[in-house]
Amino acid sequence: MDRPSGRERRSSVRVPLGCEATIVPAAPVPRSAAICLEIGVGGMTLLTDYVPREDEVFEVFVRPPGDDPFEEKVMHSRVKVRRCQSASDGRFELGVQIIEVLK
Repeated sequence: MDRPSGRERRSSVRVPLGCEATIVPAAPVPRSAAICLEIGVGGMTLLTDYVPREDEVFEVFVRPPGDDPFEEKVMHSRVKVRRCQSASDGRFELGVQIIEVLK
């Protein structure tokens, strides 16, 4: 994230998660696995191998942590890419804006 002044520019608090997520781009691009690192009212940070286009809009499914396989409380949302930067492990960190919560 680019912070020339060294201060946080977001107005909402982000909650650290570390949950499994799935990125669903427009067809014919296949789904990609991701980790939702953090989430807030207006957006989230995803760690993934997927490299999006600038301002790309796609859907994301975020699974909450838990051991109960029968309790699927998945968050399904449409998001827009706001930033993409290389992570230290070769993947990419995506900052996305939540456009619409679908479920």
